[in-house]
Amino acid sequence: MHYAPEDGKWQVAEQAVLLSELRERMTAEEYEQNKQALKVFLCGYFSTGDCRNSQGSSISPMKASPQGGKVLKVRWAYPGCGKSGSLRLVVVAYCDQLRVHIAQAFDRREDPTDDDVRDAVNDL
Repeated sequence: MHYAPEDGKWQVAEQAVLLSELRERMTAEEYEQNKQALKVFLCGYFSTGDCRNSQGSSISPMKASPQGGKVLKVRWAYPGCGKSGSLRLVVVAYCDQLRVHIAQAFDRREDPTDDDVRDAVNDL
C-alpha cells in the first residue's frame, strides 16, 4: 500500500524540544517544507509494507512500544544543516491507526542510546 502524508495523523511530543528550537531558527515556509519532506520520507518507508527492516542507516527499527506502536530510530538531515548537524528522531508508528508520533529529537552528536529511546517511548 502506498501512504501519503495526508493519509495519517502526525504528532510531536512535548519532549521533542529540539524540534521547537529548530522551528524558531527557520522561516515558517522553510519549516513547513522540511516538515513535509520528513513526512514524505517516512511514508516512503511505511509504503514498503515491512517496517521491520532498516532503510540503510536512515531508519532503524527498534521494538514495539508499550502502547503497541513500532519504534524507529530515524536519522534526518534537514537542508542546510550539513553532515554534522542532522537530527536523530525517536518515532513511534501506529500502522493500524495511520498515526505517527515523534517522541523525541536528539542532536546528531547526542546519538540516542537504547535507554534514551526506551525513556522517550515510555514517556508518551
